[in-house]
Order: sequence, then C-alpha cells, then structure tokens
Amino acid sequence: MYTGNHLHATTRKAQKLSPEDAIVIILSDDDTIRSALDANIHLQGRRSHLCKSRTDFLISPEADLVGCVVLDARLPDLTASDLTHLICAHAIRCPVIVLTGHGGQAMTVNATKFHVSFIPQPFDLNALAEKIHAAIRTTMEIGRLEGNYRTLTPREREVMKFVAEGLLNKQVAFKLNISEITVKAHRGQVMRKMNARTLPHLVNMAAKLDIGVAFLH
Repeated sequence: MYTGNHLHATTRKAQKLSPEDAIVIILSDDDTIRSALDANIHLQGRRSHLCKSRTDFLISPEADLVGCVVLDARLPDLTASDLTHLICAHAIRCPVIVLTGHGGQAMTVNATKFHVSFIPQPFDLNALAEKIHAAIRTTMEIGRLEGNYRTLTPREREVMKFVAEGLLNKQVAFKLNISEITVKAHRGQVMRKMNARTLPHLVNMAAKLDIGVAFLH
C-alpha cells in the first residue's frame, strides 16, 4: 500500500518550478486516454510523463517536477484504499485530477488542503486541458507560498499560526510568554514576508500551507 512518503518529500521543491518546467503526470493503462492527453498537453507547450500503473508512478524519476497528476481511477492495480492514500499524499500541494467511470457529474473536493477534481468519462479534452492549466497555476502558487514561509523565523511561524487561528495579539502574547508589542512586531514581519494584504489573505495562505489552521471560510 502506498504510504505517501514519496511525493511528500518532492513537494518541498515545488517553489523551483516554472510553468514551463512543470510536468503533467498521466496515470492510465488506457492507450487511447494516454495518447490523447499527451498530444493535447504538448500542444499547450507543456511536458508530460506517462505511467501505465501505480508502480510506474511511484518510481517515476520525474516526480520532483510534478505540477499536476491526471489519474485514471479504473487502474487494475489501484484499490480504493490506494486511491485514498495517493490523493491524501499528493493533493495537498499537487492538484490531482481523477478520471472516474462512465456517467455521473464532475465534482471538486472543496477542502482547505486537498486539491482534487473528479471527472467522469468520457471527458471533454479541452475542458480537461483547462483544468490541468489551472492545476499547474495552483502548484506554482503553493510553491511561492512555501518559499515565503521558509523566510520566516521560528517565532514568526508560531505567531502566524496563532494569528491565522483567530487569536488576538494579547492571546498570542500570553501563549508565547512575550509582550503584546513584540507580537505586533512579529505579526508585521509575517505580513510583509508573506506578502499578505489583509488578515483574511494570511489565513488563506496558512490554510493552503496546511500549518494547523482548523477552519477557513
């Protein structure tokens, strides 16, 4: 069973990606689907990597550059449990587009830390291409946020976490055993380094980075 360790390590490098570098992983044992998606992705000037099985995907040498995963849920070696683990491991930083069985409606998981879309087959190739484009933009954004977050000091990260959870400056000061003035100074640095325009903007950033925020509007 897939444990999720493989891509968790690779997402740390996401900030180095450019839209041109980002690779779209196509995971399907259907030759028609792979060929059609591969051709369409290359027409957009993007790179793709084709995998026929879950095993091929997990040992893929291209994993460090993943910008999006298009996954055929009907893979013979992909159990429901494997699919769940794969999505939980990958969809935090790298959007996953799941091609489901025939019929049904397209659906997106509207959760704070998971970027997952479920698209029934047969699918519209142009519509899927747009989703892939949007998915790569999401990967770029997460990478940028991670890069900014790494510039924060340990104390600034603590302040960001508590502020994003809704604590007032005086409450943060009490938890960290520092003065309220110091909290305000750290908070200002966090806003500047993260390029956050407003507090809600910072809360959204914290949620996307999955650093302990419990709720996001």
